[in-house]
Amino acid sequence: MSRNSFMLSLTKKSPFPGNMSTNRWSDLCSPRITELDVKIFLENNPSVFRRYVMDSINVDTLEELIKRKRRATSCRVTKRHKALLGDYDLLSTKDVASKLLESVNANNLLSRMEELSKILAQAVNGDSHSLYVPKNNDTELHIFRGGVTIPYGPTGKGSTVAAHAFNTRASLTVSDMSLELARFPKGTGPGEAIDVSVLCVPLILPSDDIIGVIEVVRNSKKYPFSRTDIQMAHALLSWMVACISENNVKRVLDSQRHLNDFLLDTTRIIFDEMTSTDLLVQKIMMFTKNLVNADRCSLFLVDEETNELYADYFDEGKKTTDGQSIISKKSQIRFSRDKGIAGYVARSGEVLNILDAYMDSRFNREVDKLTGYRTRNILCMPIVSKDQVVGVVQLINSLRGEHFTNADESAFKMFSVYCAMALHYSRLYNLLVRQQNQYKVALEVIQYHIVCKEEEMKELVSDPFIQEESIPYDFFSFDFCAYDFAPLLPQLFIHMVIDMFGEDTFEMEQLCRFTITVRKNYRDIAYHNWDHGFHVAHSLWCMMRESPNVFTKFEQMAILISGICHDVDHRGYNNAFFSKMDLPLASLYSTSVMEQHHYKHTVTILQMDGQGIFSFLTATEYKEMLGMVQHCILATDLALYFPNQKAITKQLDESTFDLQETAAKKQAIALMMTGADLCAISKPWETQGVTVDFLYEEFYDQGDLEKSHGIEPLPMMDRERITERPQQQVGFIDFICHPLYKTLHRILPGAKPLLDGCSKSREDWAQVLAQCTEEERKRKEEEKKEEVEKEEDETSENRETDTRSDEEETTVDES
Repeated sequence: MSRNSFMLSLTKKSPFPGNMSTNRWSDLCSPRITELDVKIFLENNPSVFRRYVMDSINVDTLEELIKRKRRATSCRVTKRHKALLGDYDLLSTKDVASKLLESVNANNLLSRMEELSKILAQAVNGDSHSLYVPKNNDTELHIFRGGVTIPYGPTGKGSTVAAHAFNTRASLTVSDMSLELARFPKGTGPGEAIDVSVLCVPLILPSDDIIGVIEVVRNSKKYPFSRTDIQMAHALLSWMVACISENNVKRVLDSQRHLNDFLLDTTRIIFDEMTSTDLLVQKIMMFTKNLVNADRCSLFLVDEETNELYADYFDEGKKTTDGQSIISKKSQIRFSRDKGIAGYVARSGEVLNILDAYMDSRFNREVDKLTGYRTRNILCMPIVSKDQVVGVVQLINSLRGEHFTNADESAFKMFSVYCAMALHYSRLYNLLVRQQNQYKVALEVIQYHIVCKEEEMKELVSDPFIQEESIPYDFFSFDFCAYDFAPLLPQLFIHMVIDMFGEDTFEMEQLCRFTITVRKNYRDIAYHNWDHGFHVAHSLWCMMRESPNVFTKFEQMAILISGICHDVDHRGYNNAFFSKMDLPLASLYSTSVMEQHHYKHTVTILQMDGQGIFSFLTATEYKEMLGMVQHCILATDLALYFPNQKAITKQLDESTFDLQETAAKKQAIALMMTGADLCAISKPWETQGVTVDFLYEEFYDQGDLEKSHGIEPLPMMDRERITERPQQQVGFIDFICHPLYKTLHRILPGAKPLLDGCSKSREDWAQVLAQCTEEERKRKEEEKKEEVEKEEDETSENRETDTRSDEEETTVDES
């Protein structure tokens, strides 16, 4: 028998339900074959169907079938096929897909899913269908039908088929419900039929969230659902699930975009208005309330000092005419961080999402009784800054759903970062404003104390010009010593200014006030005092007088003013001391600590009322002047001298140093400042001896203080090594001073007296060192001689003692 003849013999009897009683069919075919299997087979093998019709269907029956077919084609589709109308009746799959993507949203998602369950029921020849959707945090299933959700039952095993499928997250079929009552005691959807076959498919998104369960029932258990039906269900439903997932992603992205826009706008408003913490609190409350669509909102701030939460602003549900929430300020309430829901969140830093407030023991029902307001659910979240809870936001009654969702928590977590930043910087800003006000008050106090006394200023103004006969005989040389002319120094400084710039450059009263104020701002210490400041200014003045036409008047002005101000408010300690002791000045300036401070203090003096000696300059010129003054004062840091001197010497040796160039002139000015700062080493021996005593007095004071803090001082600051002073001075001249003045002389020939004086001092200190060395040698020889004599005396005494002992022993023997 041929294959076609064999297949034709199999189709002599109808394979559709109700016509499966022949032994031949039951023997040769699987008892699990379905109507859909037969339909697919016939569609793929139309010749089999034609032979069956020709061999088994009589003409009358065939004519009746043709009439029915024509009526069905001409009339409207039956209710069974209505699910395929509408969006599915468009011109192409592209049109259908686009329409679905546009229409599947939160508003009609359930309707689309119900529509899909109808299509599935039709595709697998089901008699009824149901759509179940999860509720109450996936603990219950509700049946959706006709736009209404009806409670159905809890999720989990041992209940209904749909609940079991939801719990296992897997599609399943039940061939005979009557045989599975032990597994599913509550059966299927509406109705109590048990002689049925069931197909149940959970709708699981790629995100692993279950959005529903579709259940299809055949009213006869004789034709149960097969594996093929599950495959058909998956083929149909997976595309809709993918479509829903795509729309969810799109909706999340849209929400994220809106949230980003919201956060940017909120952040701008918050940071624009963060000057007031009160106003910031109101903004945070309103934005948070709108963000998660809550009915009420509270914000509690943390008081770390008292371990309390407090609030000044309250949301009582009132709104403006345009719908904006009214946040009212009332009497501040405070309570311990150990109490209530907000207190728990403040202590733990955890989020609390309470679905039913009355079921939580921490909820205080008395508040609802007093206000008449019904609290259903609460979302309480911390605002964390630098790993500390700085505030707690409490949101009451979600207006978007039955309770606050994970999405609400995620949205607020992102927003809370901005809130924490805003609160942090608001507090910093308020602290800064407070500190600025304190600074202004302190500046007023400082200005009162650093400004010269009015009577001293008036005394100088009344007689600013020194008489020629009162000017010291060596004032115009580098040898001048200021120690014996303290009362004349202010007039002598004004004389230097007038000598260099004339009487009309500076306003005399301002110049007098400036001079006396600078003198007052030098501290009463041994060396770095007003006398030293005057010596540096005088040395610079002499250098500029001996080098005419090298510097502009503008440069000369900056150099002279920098010289007189270069050590204002010096404390008698070097830069390293401030870092060793971790003092505030060291934290303000990373390098050139004291020099930076001297410059800042100079600017303070220049900008005080009545001290504006540069008031005749334009704004641009004044800025340039301060820049030059800063350069000059910082150059007195010896740490900056070494690279500067090395660079200048190299350029001089290579004949590339040009004093007319701006960079070279700045290098030269810096070297001049160092040379003037160390000018005491070039002064006559009498002056230098006194100056060195003053300098070492400061050194030893610093060394004593360092020892008291367990710090080993430098040798030159150790009082116990005073005998090393000549050697230290010779080393200081050889290593620093002589190279300095030698280079300075090559730039400015007029500075030769400084080099000569330095060389003379080297000779004097060398003599002192030689004398000290000779005296030390003699002292050691004397000590050695004394030790030898002492040893000889001791030996002699020992001999005499031995002799006496021998004599005594002899006498005893004779007796």
